[in-house]
Amino acid sequence: MMPINRGLFLDAQHRLELRECPVPEPGLGELLVKVRANGICGSDVHFYKEGRLGNFEVTVPYIPGHEACGTVAGTGPDVKHFKEGDNIVIEPGFPCGRCFYCKTGRYNLCPDVIFLSAPPIDGTFCDYLLVPESFAYTMPAGMSFDEGAMAEPAAVAIHAVNRTGFANGADGVIIGTGPIGLLTLQAFKAAGGGRAICVDINEKRLKIAERHGADEVINISENPMPQDIGDVVFETAGSTAATAQLFSAAKAGGIVVQVGWPGDTIVNMNIAEFIEKELNYVGVNRYANAFPTAIQWLADGRIISDDLITHRFPLSKAEDAFRAAADSTQEAIKVIVYND
Repeated sequence: MMPINRGLFLDAQHRLELRECPVPEPGLGELLVKVRANGICGSDVHFYKEGRLGNFEVTVPYIPGHEACGTVAGTGPDVKHFKEGDNIVIEPGFPCGRCFYCKTGRYNLCPDVIFLSAPPIDGTFCDYLLVPESFAYTMPAGMSFDEGAMAEPAAVAIHAVNRTGFANGADGVIIGTGPIGLLTLQAFKAAGGGRAICVDINEKRLKIAERHGADEVINISENPMPQDIGDVVFETAGSTAATAQLFSAAKAGGIVVQVGWPGDTIVNMNIAEFIEKELNYVGVNRYANAFPTAIQWLADGRIISDDLITHRFPLSKAEDAFRAAADSTQEAIKVIVYND
């Protein structure tokens, strides 16, 4: 009996529909992957609620999702390292491998990258999809599919930390304690960070940050944004207001890291503060060379993701999953969709 491949399509009117699709045939160097679990990313929520994020816009129905893991269900010619039945994590950006950025190790900047779920490219909210062997990673023994789905956001956090080059023991400030913020906190500590301060308006998430190693938490619905306290400051909230205050939170000579996408593409920032403090301001565009570390740190406990997963839904109830992820009253941190 031929397997059924369901795909969750999102259209420009913000409607989700589960449709039956053909099961693809793996080509040269490709794996056919049976998807086991997906995380709903903040970008998926933006596309669901607003139809766009940054320069990407939903114009035709497409399949969202890129935080995924699964099981190899078939292999194409010339696959060397995987066999049917292997459990894998998917790195969802497939660069050209030939351009300057690919050859210098910054393949996340490849102008011809195929990134799953960047409209109109279909993503991972389906039962079966094709993945190049070179962008699949073996799941360690004992790693759950929920943890496997957390490897992609963990890779974002690790890449953010890698972009700083901070000295061991540096003081860090993480603005925003959503999934990326909480993972960045743990990655910062695992990479040798010193005192870590987490900033948010959500008291419940700040309590979780304390459990994951935050030395201090600040609720800025009750207190002003702190000033001059971080050698490294990470903006992970995707907030225009938070981005506008980043330079204030950094110490002179510090590093400011823009991880989140602000609600507005143009933000008023105090450039005098930036110059006077001689700050370094770096952006984070997904990740490069971060998946092996993400998988290792999830496997050995340097990053713990279990209590970040607050909701789980089967693919047949994916619309309920998106509603939970998009509704702030649900107190969702990470929503996982598993393939039933």
